[in-house]
Amino acid sequence: MKIIYITLFALCIALPFARAQKKINVLQSPAGDRYCRIDTAGYSVLPSGRLVRPVGQTVRITRAPFGLAVSPDESKALILHHSGVLTLLDPRDPGKAVRIPGYGQKNADVDNTPFLGVAFAADNQTAYLSGGDSGTVVIFDARAMQKTATIRLDGPFNGVDYMDSFTSDLAIDASRNELFVLDRGNNRMVRIDLATRKITASVPVGRIPFGITLSPDKKTAFVANVGLYNYPLAPGVTPTNKDSQMLKFPAYGIPSKEAQEGVTLPDGKRIPGLGSALADEAMSVWTIDLEKNAVAGRFKTGFQIGEKIEGVEIVGGASPNSVAVGEQFAYVANASNDLISIIDYKKKKIAGEIPLKFDKRLDAFRGLMPFGVALSKDGKTLYAACLGLNAVAVIDVEKRKVKGYIPTGWGPTRVALTDADHKLIILSARGFGAGPNGGKGFVKPPQGTYIGDIQLGTVQLVNVPSEDTLRVWTRQVLQNTFREIEVTDDGKNPCPPAFNVRKSPIKHVFYITKENRTFDEVLGQMKNAVVDSSLARFAERSFMIVRPGKDSFIGNVTPNHYKLARRWAFSDNFYCDSDASIHGHHWMTGQMVNEYVEANSAAEGSERLFSKAPGRRFPKTTGGVDPEDYNEIGGMWENMARRGKTFYNFGESNEFADAYEAWNDTLFGSANPVVYPLQKILLDRTSHNYAGFNTNIPDQFRVEQFEKEFTGKWINGKETMPDFIGMQLPNDHGSDVRPEDGYPMRASFMTDNDLALGRIISFLSKTKYWKNMLVVVTEDDPQGGVDHVDAHRSILMMAGPYVKKGYVSHRHANFGSVLKTMYAILGVPPVNQFDASASILDDFFTGTPDLSPYEWEQTDDRIFDPKKAMKKYGRDFDWRKIKQAAKMDKESEQRKDHYRRQEK
Repeated sequence: MKIIYITLFALCIALPFARAQKKINVLQSPAGDRYCRIDTAGYSVLPSGRLVRPVGQTVRITRAPFGLAVSPDESKALILHHSGVLTLLDPRDPGKAVRIPGYGQKNADVDNTPFLGVAFAADNQTAYLSGGDSGTVVIFDARAMQKTATIRLDGPFNGVDYMDSFTSDLAIDASRNELFVLDRGNNRMVRIDLATRKITASVPVGRIPFGITLSPDKKTAFVANVGLYNYPLAPGVTPTNKDSQMLKFPAYGIPSKEAQEGVTLPDGKRIPGLGSALADEAMSVWTIDLEKNAVAGRFKTGFQIGEKIEGVEIVGGASPNSVAVGEQFAYVANASNDLISIIDYKKKKIAGEIPLKFDKRLDAFRGLMPFGVALSKDGKTLYAACLGLNAVAVIDVEKRKVKGYIPTGWGPTRVALTDADHKLIILSARGFGAGPNGGKGFVKPPQGTYIGDIQLGTVQLVNVPSEDTLRVWTRQVLQNTFREIEVTDDGKNPCPPAFNVRKSPIKHVFYITKENRTFDEVLGQMKNAVVDSSLARFAERSFMIVRPGKDSFIGNVTPNHYKLARRWAFSDNFYCDSDASIHGHHWMTGQMVNEYVEANSAAEGSERLFSKAPGRRFPKTTGGVDPEDYNEIGGMWENMARRGKTFYNFGESNEFADAYEAWNDTLFGSANPVVYPLQKILLDRTSHNYAGFNTNIPDQFRVEQFEKEFTGKWINGKETMPDFIGMQLPNDHGSDVRPEDGYPMRASFMTDNDLALGRIISFLSKTKYWKNMLVVVTEDDPQGGVDHVDAHRSILMMAGPYVKKGYVSHRHANFGSVLKTMYAILGVPPVNQFDASASILDDFFTGTPDLSPYEWEQTDDRIFDPKKAMKKYGRDFDWRKIKQAAKMDKESEQRKDHYRRQEK
């Protein structure tokens, strides 16, 4: 009997433990513990943790290929790059592709601001190129490989004097010797007689016309408009008074009644609304009757804002961007919905939809993002370049079903058919990825080392696959995208292995985003990590030059980064999905980068605030997300709101296209002469007294703003700290030196940032919320530096009672991994395919908490002088007392700065 009792007692103890053991199937990236690498003969590992291995014949070409045209005799293919470069090749022998201009040659023959459009004339020699920001069409001789003439879109026509045109996509009717050009500056389609090179018609279309296609009989033009709104100037703003009349904070959020109808501010100023997101002009496809030069139809394709999908409200437009046209039906790529819309243009109605299904484990989420499309001559097969999947979808349009997927490079943009529809030409914007851009043994390639230059595009020549081959290729695309594994959850890790498995003891997540640094340049002197210390210019032992040739010393630029990394945990295998901030602040807040953002980010485009051309006040933010960019059901903020999570924002999403940033713009960080909206979900959850991106303002000032608001709201106030807080801490971005303000060298900005980071975590660690808190620290993009593993490798650190001590994670990680980890801890589901299929970072955590606070480290006044930095604000900076208690990321400027540093 005694033995029985003992056995029963043992079972009683063992059963709860046995119940805690739970086997769960989870999705994760296929990279595992592999670091990013380029392997053109095998599988390349991307920053997302996904793999690419393009099929067919693949040739690496210049970055950002967004335009593609094949000559009528198929002897030439011309590729337009948004970097102001052309690639000319013979589709039968792509290995002999010619870059125009060649590396090292001055670009004298092609306008350096192209955007999307390229077409061949009937002579197989003359080509027409979109001039983008210059508002021109370039006539190009493909045989002589030089520009022969330019056609300007600006000028008077039918009583209207058009100015500030911006040339977008174009199409040619060779039989009539006519060109049809989209002018997104003036929201119109322009018709040009190529014999006289004169404009013969100007037809108003929707907002931000993006893609144009002609019907086979050339009687109808189809224009895809990706814009939602025209953005007005703030009332009373003029070129001379904008400093005093600009908006200090966004007037309203999107979507809202105020944004649609307008609002009166407390000072009495009436801010006009933007109108309806459902207007005919907004995100739509228009047909133009070319015999009458008149609009024949307006179609709202895809899912519309305000509709609900499975009970979730749609907040982002469909983003219809490209159209392929057959004898009766037109097929529209709706990037945000992973959907092809079918328009019966003969009957002038939408005739159906083709959802782009991929795998049942991911089909509930979005992420394929169809972009360029091509239709077979028999009208039975549609090919869609899926920007987000790294594949081309093969679609049976009669059955309205996806047949399979063709593996491509990273970010396919265009697809075309040749050889009697037996071959495909496929462009990918980022090809095999970036690879390293510095370090021991690194040899500088001819394209340069800036992240936007070193990352080459690709062109693929692929035979149209048989059904058997397509099945094999489809399996490869799936294996490149994610894998499913079984894990055992013992219930002890504070980070659950997936959403809705169990609750975490971590109740508060603090997400700090910094700016533009790579791993090697900051943490390149850490032990037990994959590093190249020769690149560690912002590290513990960095060579500081005060005056070239005169004063220098070895200084500690980042004492707090190193102390935090050693005390808690960091990753040496984390990558930003972004090249620059225009991508970074999307990806890090759970917003996938769509074709509109990709195309804009790679092209030069100037905002002209006081122009009569409404499209010249287009959003091209670097620190926020525009209405044109919103994903179907939003991103991180909307996702948490749907689950009832409380959150607050310090400084994120503050910088819009035309933001002005002065040292005294301390309430929001910037001011705007144009009426741009904030995301509605953030409007009332964003601090009105915390400076977002603005390197004129010290990060020390931000610490004071933050501590004061945090203390007032969540320590002395009646409110409880939110479940989630996001913060932008931007000064590691760097700027021009300002010795008079305490910034005598470039490293000064990094040290300012380091001190602020240390102070913030020290402050948090002494609050009552610390026992249930996690702090996540990362960068929005890595474009400011170099790295010997990959140009995208950046900083990811975690701190808090439940974070392991002295731990280095080697698991491949990206923004999707960070989001998936925070979501699982807070009990929030994934929101898109990227975070759903990312690897979770549960290896960072321990079930045994250590509540010890963090004490920040004092920095070197020779590198950064906080007393000087705070003096202009009338604030005294006393170390003892404190102890007790550039325009952002314009790519051209960042590139110049990158190379200027290398020359020193």
